[in-house]
Amino acid sequence: MADAHYRRQDQDLSTTSESSDQQTAINMEQNLADEKGGLMDLSGVKLELTRPDTAPPDARLYNGAEAEVSFAGPAGPTAAAPETKPVKIGGGGDISENIARGFFAYRPGAFDLAVETTKSEVVLPDVDGSLRGAWLLTEIDHWDSEKERLVLLTDNCLLVVFFDFVASKIHSFKRIVLKNLTSVKIGPFEYPPNSLMPRRAGTGVQLYWSREEATAVQKWNPFNRDIPYAIFSSHPLIERTLRDPDVYRVSTLEPLKVETFHVALVQGSQAVRATQSPNSPALNVVEGPILIESYASLWSLIHNQSRLGFSRERGGVSF
Repeated sequence: MADAHYRRQDQDLSTTSESSDQQTAINMEQNLADEKGGLMDLSGVKLELTRPDTAPPDARLYNGAEAEVSFAGPAGPTAAAPETKPVKIGGGGDISENIARGFFAYRPGAFDLAVETTKSEVVLPDVDGSLRGAWLLTEIDHWDSEKERLVLLTDNCLLVVFFDFVASKIHSFKRIVLKNLTSVKIGPFEYPPNSLMPRRAGTGVQLYWSREEATAVQKWNPFNRDIPYAIFSSHPLIERTLRDPDVYRVSTLEPLKVETFHVALVQGSQAVRATQSPNSPALNVVEGPILIESYASLWSLIHNQSRLGFSRERGGVSF
């Protein structure tokens, strides 16, 4: 009798608990409906990941693919248009619009002014000949420090100019006679195995105008200017300029791209060698890694991270 009595009490408590849970759920749904004006229908919301049908302007400039992520809300006549936001997948060298505007070379007309100033003050028609092309590139010295350089190719020479885009004037320049070039190399950057420097992405062009190797004293002096070679890479604005092609209006195409500079340099060097020095050894054109013999340069790290080698606006101060 006592056991039967306890079993009836357990059944009554179970029935009461189930009824209480059902009532609580009903009350929660009713409260949510009262606060929101009705239950929220999420059935029409979806996340779409789409890949563009066409390749980027130059696929070689990207480490990975480019995709777009868009969010679509519930379909209907009053639904807002989906907002598309580009997302880079796998890296890439693009820089933001705000960073690009910090470069004085990015301002409309700045590149043309630099070229015209150099033509009038540096180019000597009887020595250099006619202007064949102009580029704004990054020079990488033997201590792995980056420097913004205006590079002009003429019939006979290559002019590497330190142009101050803030003051619009020339600080210094170097004239390299094309027929004296011995080798031109293009390829990825490479560091010694025991180097502590961060690895550099992208493509570089290295040109030699002497068959003699740089001495150890020359290499270990960061202020030495007698190194018989030069290394160039594309300017940091290369990605932004491909999206804003009207910023630069010059005769040569893509003036920030080191690949087009390489093609013009090789063609110009071979042409002048054929006409002025046909008996000299042929120009050595090589494809392969470009070695930067930098091991642990703290100054280069700070210099490159802050872009001290470029004409930029820096917190209200321009240099």
